[in-house]
Amino acid sequence: MQEFTHQISSSHPYSVQLLMQQLTSQSLIPFSGKLCNSLPASVFPASYDLTSFKREVSRHLSLSFG
Repeated sequence: MQEFTHQISSSHPYSVQLLMQQLTSQSLIPFSGKLCNSLPASVFPASYDLTSFKREVSRHLSLSFG
């Protein structure tokens, strides 16, 4: 089994490092990692606030995938 790290440059400091081990591109883990890495920095609040984060992610996704 070959393991490799897929590094994605991101616009925010909360990027997810994706480790691929024979995962299909349609699997939930690579999809959600790529989605997280594609979020703009503006969805991340200055301090921990899960409600605010969820609201901003929802707003961003509704505008992106409408």
